[in-house]
Amino acid sequence: MATSVSSLVIDESKPAEGLAAELEQAKQDMQAALANSFDTPQAMRIILELVKNVNVHVKERKNEADLATVEAVARWVTKMVGIFGLDENAKPPYEGLGWASAAAADQDPSVAVLPYSAMFTSVRTDVQTLALSSESMATLVGQQDPDSEFAILSTSGVRDVEELAMPYLRSVSKLRDELRRLVPSESAETKKAILELTDRIRDVDCTNLGVYLDDRPDGQASLIKFVPASELIAAREEKKGREAEKARQKEEKKRLAEQAEKEKAERAKVSPLDMFRTEQYSEWDDKGLPTKTKEGAEVSKSLRKKMEKDHARQKKLHEEYLAKAGSAN
Repeated sequence: MATSVSSLVIDESKPAEGLAAELEQAKQDMQAALANSFDTPQAMRIILELVKNVNVHVKERKNEADLATVEAVARWVTKMVGIFGLDENAKPPYEGLGWASAAAADQDPSVAVLPYSAMFTSVRTDVQTLALSSESMATLVGQQDPDSEFAILSTSGVRDVEELAMPYLRSVSKLRDELRRLVPSESAETKKAILELTDRIRDVDCTNLGVYLDDRPDGQASLIKFVPASELIAAREEKKGREAEKARQKEEKKRLAEQAEKEKAERAKVSPLDMFRTEQYSEWDDKGLPTKTKEGAEVSKSLRKKMEKDHARQKKLHEEYLAKAGSAN
């Protein structure tokens, strides 16, 4: 797995730019931190800041990312991790790429990748069950051979489970990407089945194995990221909780709207002549508007004005009710 960094040395005949410059600055800052009584917290901040900058670079540049420098950064970070003793399997000069836990290093490769190979087999079978009339999908299903890729890696001495699992994960991701590409051209029923399968692959199959598929726009291949399964599952359950709450609020809104409509329908049955005939008043005009309170006092002009507006609305509502009732009969 270890590859010499010499092939990735940045050309020092000209000033470094962009990501390369950030890598060189990180190296200088790290030297200063270690020289300052081994300032480990600062050293970790330097690594984290550089990793953050690389992520931003890849996200913004996409297909035009400086992959050579990205790899150089990854190898430098791997080296720092080894030097600080965070990878108990690492040995000087720490020139590998990435690291694995002790358990992964001691595990039989064939056993380690069983969950990933089983997922690939299951997904491939489910895709075949869809019986899609797509030559590209048929070719993809028939030609992908992650077992052969895994065999090459395992016989070459690779023991990093994540690296060993990649042939199977890439194959699954390619099948899912192709399914997503085919969605617009399929019938409504097939489209529904495809979307259910692609969601399951991402949210269940991969999540349960600690794998995150980061979908990208414009037909770009999804990014495969390893994240602790507990974090992905927690995020999935949180998302389900939000969706359930959203559905509950939608249902409650619907219930309140139906209740308001029902109350409106009941109000519509009341004639505007009778709407103000309550014990609060003692006299009414020919429209049914109160002229005197129960104590015999004249109704104020401001209250009268408000009642006239309410009366006009009720008159319109009642007329609509009568018209509907008449047409129904």
